[in-house]
Amino acid sequence: MWGVALLSLGLLGCHSSASTSSRTAWAELDAPHYALGHSWHLNEAGQVILVLLNPRSGEVLCAVVRGPWRGGALDIPCVALPAEPDVVTSGTTHAHLLHAGVGLDRWVGCNSLNFLADGPVLSHAKERGVVDLAGDGGWNVERMEALAPGLVLGSPAYDLSTRGWPMVPVTEYLEAHPLGRAEWMVPLAWMMGDSLAGARAFAAIRDRYQSVAAESVEGGREPTVLMGSVADGVWHAPGQKTFVARWVEDAGGQYGLTQEDQNSNVALGLEQVLDHAAQCDLWMMVVHDPDSFTVADLLAQDPKHQALLDATDEVWVCNTAQQDYFGALVVQPDLILEDLRSAMHLGRVGPHRTFQPLSRP
Repeated sequence: MWGVALLSLGLLGCHSSASTSSRTAWAELDAPHYALGHSWHLNEAGQVILVLLNPRSGEVLCAVVRGPWRGGALDIPCVALPAEPDVVTSGTTHAHLLHAGVGLDRWVGCNSLNFLADGPVLSHAKERGVVDLAGDGGWNVERMEALAPGLVLGSPAYDLSTRGWPMVPVTEYLEAHPLGRAEWMVPLAWMMGDSLAGARAFAAIRDRYQSVAAESVEGGREPTVLMGSVADGVWHAPGQKTFVARWVEDAGGQYGLTQEDQNSNVALGLEQVLDHAAQCDLWMMVVHDPDSFTVADLLAQDPKHQALLDATDEVWVCNTAQQDYFGALVVQPDLILEDLRSAMHLGRVGPHRTFQPLSRP
């Protein structure tokens, strides 16, 4: 049933003109187990198509094929990949998905190298001379043209079509399950020519995650948890149907925000935050601080945050300056799951230390 639903989503947004074969002729080859943003099909010419879409809205964004397109006319972008494409990434997450699934041998450029945390991906970038493509509007056009990559992985927010770059939208951040995000390593590996490597790597990650999720919870308690961050006085919390909410649920808790948002994060005023905090057992913040984030830092942002501390039983912090939350941990969702369970049920820092209690005076 789920595979049929994916096929329907793909075909509603991507169809041939009246002079070509009907879109219903596209046969489904394979659908992911957790991800909602990609699936494989076979067009009327017998060519394998990777269909990419928005996991939340179902809007089809792109078709990807190996070699020239051989089907009928399309009304969506189509990227035809060369046999062994050099790849450029727009985010650190994409590089980690490549590294975990198929490796980084043909990774030649990235416009967010400065955001890579220490680890094997950053070491590879330094050793291999991966080109820094950061520039005005997000890209250094001259360096990109010099590289002439066969594949550009980026957010749908980038519109590179006017330059003719082979842009493929990656929407892993909109997936509704942590394993759905990690499963994007499979289509990325397919685009690089080795989907089997990606599938095997993902299977190992899936098994580890499921093993942690299946562990019994002491006492059967289901604490209510809300996760979020604050910037410029506005709080942003992941909506109900997000991978963050699923993390909390798989860790044996209840997610405290029932609202949804098409872009995954719900903006909250301080009054709303206080209302939610009063009903939650734990508030878990995601922050970025080069040193350590303390109560003093929270109050420096806004003294009224003291009311949040008074309303919340426990506040925990994931400092992305110390934990690679947007990079390596995307392909290790079991580590965050373990640490969430430890904080939520035992009140202790987990084995991977991704969440720490907010330091109070």
